[in-house]
Amino acid sequence: FGLASAPTFARPPDFPAPRGANVSKISDNMVTQGRQMSVRGFTTRDSLEQVVKFYKDLWRKPPSKRAPAVAYDAETLAPWHLLTRVEDGYVMTVQIQPTDDKGTFGYLALGKLPEPGEGPIQLPPPPSMDGSVVLSNVQHDDPGKKAQTSMLANTYSVASNLSFYRDKYSDWRKDIDQAMGHNSIYALAFRRGREEVIITIQGSADGSQIVVNSIRHDLF
Repeated sequence: FGLASAPTFARPPDFPAPRGANVSKISDNMVTQGRQMSVRGFTTRDSLEQVVKFYKDLWRKPPSKRAPAVAYDAETLAPWHLLTRVEDGYVMTVQIQPTDDKGTFGYLALGKLPEPGEGPIQLPPPPSMDGSVVLSNVQHDDPGKKAQTSMLANTYSVASNLSFYRDKYSDWRKDIDQAMGHNSIYALAFRRGREEVIITIQGSADGSQIVVNSIRHDLF
């Protein structure tokens, strides 16, 4: 009798960093935009334009007849520039912005597309005032801790947001409650057992921008 051949699965496509870049692993198990991703960070002396050209050249050939070679967005997430490529059931995302010394830093995210019938991974909403808009919601699952980082915006003042979060975590130990520098940024940090929440609030022309980083440590 012949043996049935084992199923074959597409390996992740090659996804290099720009030549000469300094690369660091951020997470092998991060949930962002409803997908499970592996994420690397990188810095390079190359300009943003050179990095964009590197990936457009790398991905010059379309992965299939009906798929675009690469999607490029320089406006939606300004100052971030975004390049995206879908290939062999995986999505590759390059998120970059220029540095003060005319180099580039950014992130490389690789994730498998969901199978038919699978929906995006739903993350719990971050604590926020009514009417807040969640701009991004990312979950990290790394050795020793799990974390969720959320970016929000609302039309309330910094003082109103401070009051909300102080009340929300009033029964937690307060570690930080202070203004940071001269950029109208306020920082809060609370801890309860293995849980920790770090919040930054910055005033904007339309209200406030908030980043909530919720961390659960495996050990105290």
